[in-house]
Amino acid sequence: MTSRRRPSTTIRGLGLVELLIALAIAAFLLWGLFEIYYSNVLGSVAQQAEAALDDNIRTAVTLLTTDARQAGYRAVLTEDPSQIFTQIPDNEADPTAFLATGSHPIMLATWHGNPSPPYGFAVSFQSNGQMENCLGQTVPYGIVDTDEWKLDTSTEQLMCRSYVGASGIGSWQSYEPLVNNVEMMVVRFGLDTQNTDSVDVYADPGAVVQWNQIRAIQIGLILASGDAAQPDGTIGDVLTIPASASYDLFGYIFSPWPQVPDRYLRVAVVRDVALRNIVSYYRHNPGGQ
Repeated sequence: MTSRRRPSTTIRGLGLVELLIALAIAAFLLWGLFEIYYSNVLGSVAQQAEAALDDNIRTAVTLLTTDARQAGYRAVLTEDPSQIFTQIPDNEADPTAFLATGSHPIMLATWHGNPSPPYGFAVSFQSNGQMENCLGQTVPYGIVDTDEWKLDTSTEQLMCRSYVGASGIGSWQSYEPLVNNVEMMVVRFGLDTQNTDSVDVYADPGAVVQWNQIRAIQIGLILASGDAAQPDGTIGDVLTIPASASYDLFGYIFSPWPQVPDRYLRVAVVRDVALRNIVSYYRHNPGGQ
């Protein structure tokens, strides 16, 4: 009688080679997933930084240019605009020098940092009742407002304060920080030296001789992205540290910038602001001083 073999019921496990291969495949897949995650995090942080930088640019440019365009506006045209421009070497030493007076209600001024460059300016205007100062306050009809802008380089904040009323009538309000992460601001003036109602040369405030030739103000800024990519933050650590750059704002060279490299995004922005109220006045009063 022929005997039959029973089928074996022994289950054979994975060998060492198969196990190592499986682990290698799993590690490869996990590494791929990590790369996708890391790339998404990096892209998200970069987008946050770019959005923060764009927001800073938009806010700073809008505030500065809107206020500068109001320089020299007169609601009462019989007011004497003879002192439309003046230069303040250092308004921190003499803040009252900015103020408009009853006989000289309108002006535009700059002041120099110590040392240079000039990183502040002021504008005055006589309100039509609907105009706002740099702090967003509506100035009553016929009242002169003086707005003083400056960059606080220690906190990197663009700040402004207002004086509503002629000198001796009102009082300076406190500085209000309006834009963060503004690392530098430089201003200079556009001059009409040929009496053509257009700018033919730009000059540093200290080089202006005839202030009645001013027709525009040019503002240069260096801005950073700020908190969206903290140099020492958990999320910010995924951004690489770029090499320091060099920036040229109207002949003032900032290099290396920043002096200590970090992960912030930066950009230099320049805006020209035509002083249309000033242009209009001198167009109709060629001999005005």
